[in-house]
Amino acid sequence: MKKLLPILLLTLSIISCQLSMAQTAPNKYWVQFSDKNNSPFSLSHPAQFLSAEAITRRAKFQIPYDERDLPVNESYVNEVLALGNCAMVNRSKWFNAITIYSEDSLLIEDIAQLPFVSEVRSVEVTVQGDKEKFALQPFSEKSKDDVAYSELAKSYGPSFRQTEMLNGHVLHELGYTGKNINIAVLDAGWWRADILPAFDKLRNENRIVAVRDFVDGGEDVYDHSNHGTFVLSLMAGIIPDSLCGTAVDANYWLFRTEEAASEYVVEEDNWVAAAEVCDSLGIDVINSSLGYSLFDDPDHNHSKTEMDGNTTRVTIAADIAAEKGILVVNSAGNSGNNRWHIITAPSDGDSVLCVGAVDANLSHAVFSSFGPSADGDVKPNVCAMGYDCVIADLDSTIRLGNGTSFSSPITAGMAACLWQAFPEKKNMQIFDAIEKSAHLFSNPNDSLGYGMPDFWQAFRSLQTEIHQSGNIQLEVWPNPFSTSFNITIQTANGCEAEIEMVDAAGRIVYGKKSFVLNSPVSILRVDELSTLSIGRYVIRIVTDEEVLEVPLMKLGL
Repeated sequence: MKKLLPILLLTLSIISCQLSMAQTAPNKYWVQFSDKNNSPFSLSHPAQFLSAEAITRRAKFQIPYDERDLPVNESYVNEVLALGNCAMVNRSKWFNAITIYSEDSLLIEDIAQLPFVSEVRSVEVTVQGDKEKFALQPFSEKSKDDVAYSELAKSYGPSFRQTEMLNGHVLHELGYTGKNINIAVLDAGWWRADILPAFDKLRNENRIVAVRDFVDGGEDVYDHSNHGTFVLSLMAGIIPDSLCGTAVDANYWLFRTEEAASEYVVEEDNWVAAAEVCDSLGIDVINSSLGYSLFDDPDHNHSKTEMDGNTTRVTIAADIAAEKGILVVNSAGNSGNNRWHIITAPSDGDSVLCVGAVDANLSHAVFSSFGPSADGDVKPNVCAMGYDCVIADLDSTIRLGNGTSFSSPITAGMAACLWQAFPEKKNMQIFDAIEKSAHLFSNPNDSLGYGMPDFWQAFRSLQTEIHQSGNIQLEVWPNPFSTSFNITIQTANGCEAEIEMVDAAGRIVYGKKSFVLNSPVSILRVDELSTLSIGRYVIRIVTDEEVLEVPLMKLGL
């Protein structure tokens, strides 16, 4: 397993807080700095604080650098720690702050008096109340033999439905399985994921690139919660004839931000720190099956009005991550049948793909949180299967589980496959294509949002391109096609044209002579092509003045 890049050590620095009684409420504080003056880093030299992958993404998608990219001023950090009786927990360059642990209340007063400190605020531990911690519901006791699945999908086994209902298997058949896409999973731990056979392919190909523990420090993530194991299996797990994840060839980073045994308000700051590292590393997709709303201590509660996409620190960070080019996918939460009822942070983010849960029949899962966000945005954005999902169990078999914790990674994995097909697209173009492909896009509601995305439709929408030569604009859709396709031709002046479809050997397999191009638009449907061989073809439009050629692909049925 590769270690994280040395150039990122400053960003990644976390000092473990060894607490003798972790179940008590230790004193943790958010220390807000006022500026980044006299920083040794410069925006004109991003290689000082960003990886080559991150820099490449910024250049590719023309994402500007700004002061938020600069690391926290190390001299400020050192002055705080030099006061003694405290230890660093995390740092945030986006918010220009650090989180420290200290039991010395007088020290906290001294820190607040430092000229470069604008605020010191408690983020002490509380035990969480209403919120389902991991957006997870009790597991079903069914076995894989109780689950019916298509004979046409034996390699998926009983997990086929959770992919097929998104038309995700079509992208898999095209060879899009997440290869070269970098996914970070923010979760509570990956118990036994380092030895379970479901992840043999992932480990053998060294695609668990790096791991990090933002809770206790270090890289021990395999001796904690099994929640991340279940989540990861929905994307990367392979159990022959039983389970096939939605992005089995992607690269994965496993970042522990959540303490399973209790609930920490500071865990939101862990999430922020991990998201910043994702940006520094050039991560493409974040999957987070986590959410924050109510706590036992009312002083730490979020309010429903704060679910407006612009208030909680974790939501602001999620939107910043999207601004930096990351596709952020987050579960809607499991509050649909309790008094909180609505989505939880950071799924309220304007640029966060919030995923709700349905069952195999596309019906809203009763526990899935409702929208909209407090500022009226459609939430959840989309839904996926979150009831009776097939996941990898800890005994090398499978089991069924419920929760929006599962609908999120299913969707995130498919998003990675879609992005693999169109690496030139920006994160929000992938986001929009997924959203617009959903079955309720023209009539969203507060339980399913825009509904069930169709990744084949999203693929086709991104595949459609306008080709132009002289006075002619041409679109061929869908492309690729199976049995038929359409040609839209726009021209300023009416004229006659010949339309030909040519195979790789130059043979004309379809022709239409003297086709009249009407101004401004003509549409031609070409069908009954089911017997045509799978492969690449060219559509050729010939007029008296010009020739326009467009490549297209024929797929199997």
